[in-house]
Amino acid sequence: MKYNSERDHSLISLVNEFERMSQEDEVSFFKEKDFLKLIHYYEKELLFDKAIEVVDHAIGQHGFSADLHIRKAELFLAIRNSEKALKLLDMAEVYAPSEPEIQLLRAKILCGTGEFGEALQLIEKTKMNATEEELSDIYLSEAQVYESLKDYNRMFDCLKKSLAFDAQNEEALEKVWVCTELTKKYRESIQFHQKLIDQNPYSFLAWYNLGHAYSCRGMYDAAIDAYEYSYLINEEFELGYRECADLCFQTCRYEKAKEIYFEALEIFGPDADLLSNLGECYLKLDNCNRAKSFFEQASKLDPYNDEVYYYLGICQSREDRWLSAVNSYFKAIELEDRREEYFSALADAFNHLKEYTKAHYYYQKATELGPELSEMWSAHATFLIHIGEFDQAREVIGEGEFHAGGAELLYCKAALDFVSKGRKVGLDSLRLALIEDIHLADRFFHILPNLKEEKQVNQLIEFYQGEIFGVA
Repeated sequence: MKYNSERDHSLISLVNEFERMSQEDEVSFFKEKDFLKLIHYYEKELLFDKAIEVVDHAIGQHGFSADLHIRKAELFLAIRNSEKALKLLDMAEVYAPSEPEIQLLRAKILCGTGEFGEALQLIEKTKMNATEEELSDIYLSEAQVYESLKDYNRMFDCLKKSLAFDAQNEEALEKVWVCTELTKKYRESIQFHQKLIDQNPYSFLAWYNLGHAYSCRGMYDAAIDAYEYSYLINEEFELGYRECADLCFQTCRYEKAKEIYFEALEIFGPDADLLSNLGECYLKLDNCNRAKSFFEQASKLDPYNDEVYYYLGICQSREDRWLSAVNSYFKAIELEDRREEYFSALADAFNHLKEYTKAHYYYQKATELGPELSEMWSAHATFLIHIGEFDQAREVIGEGEFHAGGAELLYCKAALDFVSKGRKVGLDSLRLALIEDIHLADRFFHILPNLKEEKQVNQLIEFYQGEIFGVA
């Protein structure tokens, strides 16, 4: 960390010195490597005009440098001036006729103008006298051409060849992850990255890619371990922390997810997403006070994050603070009015406040936004059953079966039949729901909790549990 601090201080001093000289229109002599540092700084800040000003001063002092002409060509390529970039490459070739980077930039320009065949031919010629390190970059360039052609299988093969020549080529490692996702070659990616790690056990990107491939194959324990190695090797690799914690959360390992989010927060500082993630962990761990604290902090850092207000509403609902919950859900909806779960939660809050007209309206909004989701129809139907609007409930169930279907609605129908048509019809309907999905049997008691001790209902459920699970 001390080294980074000293290096940053040195760069800032260099930038300040150049800025002062530039304003006075008297730029004195700089070493070529210092000019290259300045160019990189301005390019990173997306100040391309300033970067071009620096490279012009540099060429004025180091006119025979191929590297400076190449850097200037790259800058013009970045601002989409291909014609100027090509002229600069011609000049660079005069000073370094065998430099592969010049031909690779030409190929990139050809690729940008849709001349893919010519780009590939040029890349093929460049391979002839290249060193192993150069071949890594050459195959990376070839992969980028195939990426433009949307030929992701060949792209994947080229990236593998690039990394075979240089296992630490970070740009190739970054692209392999994207390419694996596009080709779905997760098994091949696992085998490939295991070999890379055997060669270089401290490649944090290789471990990260391995974790991604494991995760996509459903091998979650291995994925979590691999992600963990990625950020243990490079403690500033933020993506490693986030992916590892997110996967822990998705696989219900909330305590471990919480620990990793805290680590990331300590290293990278306050961040609305990390704070919100911590809030979700505490919500899953039934610690509403802590969850609410993190959601409130997140909302201060990012007042336009709709999910934060939604989760704040969930916390307030669990505390029976229904008016506060309504306000939070409305804030979420003001920011994002296409999330059906926000409207359903708002409807539930109005239901608890006994404002049934508003509840009915917002349950309708939820089903309009998510007509394919049986849980939205089920929540609406359950509400209508509870307030005794049996005809409307039957209409909602019918619409839900048409748009979404699912066992949840069969349990709603069974509950409705019990209260509106009697025990016999209700038991017949419950039987159909149990046959469809025995695992949702508790849904029936959620709608009609007073039937938990009903003998015939329990006997029927136990019978079908025995049928499914082999209970004697």
